Amino acid sequence: MKQETISQAEKGVSRFDFNIKRRVVFTDRRGSFAEVYPFINQMMMDLPLRDSRAGKVRELLDVKTIVNNPYRRCVGGYGRNINIFFLLAEAMWIATGRKDLEFLKIFNSRMSDFSDDGVTFHAPYGWRLRHWGIPSEGMSQDPGLDQVKEAVRLLAADPETRQVVMSIWNPKFDLGVKSKDLPCNDMVMLKLRCGKLVTTVQNRSNDLHWGLPTNIFQFSFLTEVMALCLGVELGVQTHNSQSLHVYEWNNTARQMSELFASRKTRRSLYYEGAVSYMMDFNFESEVPVNRLCEITAFMEEMINRLLVRNVDGGDPDDEAGYEQYVSEKSTYFWAVYQMLKLYVLYKRNRGACAPEDLDQLLTSCSEMLTFINNACEVDKNWDYMTLARNFFAARLSNAEPCKIL
Repeated sequence: MKQETISQAEKGVSRFDFNIKRRVVFTDRRGSFAEVYPFINQMMMDLPLRDSRAGKVRELLDVKTIVNNPYRRCVGGYGRNINIFFLLAEAMWIATGRKDLEFLKIFNSRMSDFSDDGVTFHAPYGWRLRHWGIPSEGMSQDPGLDQVKEAVRLLAADPETRQVVMSIWNPKFDLGVKSKDLPCNDMVMLKLRCGKLVTTVQNRSNDLHWGLPTNIFQFSFLTEVMALCLGVELGVQTHNSQSLHVYEWNNTARQMSELFASRKTRRSLYYEGAVSYMMDFNFESEVPVNRLCEITAFMEEMINRLLVRNVDGGDPDDEAGYEQYVSEKSTYFWAVYQMLKLYVLYKRNRGACAPEDLDQLLTSCSEMLTFINNACEVDKNWDYMTLARNFFAARLSNAEPCKIL
């Protein structure tokens, strides 16, 4: 696992541009969406309110967000205490093409609000991408079209191709349909240019706080898996949001605006020194499509073991041998697995924990994160670890907002 690098010329103060008339958000090579995020929120809070089916909203149409460094996929700061455990779990869930509610509920109980039947989702991104044409509801012997696999095959065969488009929105299943889970992200276009995988995501409806930051994480994770299989790095990632909006009732928007305006806690994840790391994986095959199958099965096994741990409360069979196997395959995924295991342990213990013992549990979790960080021999300011520590620190009884992101 290696840290993503930035040239000397690109170090220093990060730059960005937000042109409200042209509706373009641009971050430079050093920058990330985390640094632009509070500025966009502040500008959108100055827009007039209009009515919508979910309440009064501030909206910009046809906004283009260009992220030049998608390895820096996280957001944090200005009161945005994001759940990195859920983001990682959901990203793997999408990459493997799952549709079940059970796994995501471990990390975010509110996911039940977006399921029509309490078992699956109507339009899970991963299922649509890896089982195109097959409804997620019910069972089918037909696996559908694996668009991710086909995209990797096409890009490997012809690096200059402009014909790699993966669809998520399916008019047959979605147009005019009533569901709690209609896809907001509708299309992913991929190109290889200058040895890097360039991504464009088309989005019909994007909440600035609950949508865009998560989408940047989800799709940069998925495309990094694909890039790893192809033996290339990530290039520019663009999100075209036909509707970028902030609801009047969104407390996160209000809090971020107040903190930003006060300038008392102007802290952003990467300004605070966080660094990002690239995925590593010890593939057995040299063929990109076979590599995709290999890493998909690897992540699927990880998810299944976390499900067993959540239900039984103990280690699955031969956990020690499995952890050794994971560490030999990937330092990155070993660390992610340990983090998700820790969260499952925290959640199980929190339910049985007396209020006066909660701080000790949170402190123990933070100490375990330090152990995981040291075992990986990576920078203590790894963005994932910074957000994980922040998650536990923010829940301490004596937590001080100015001392956390």
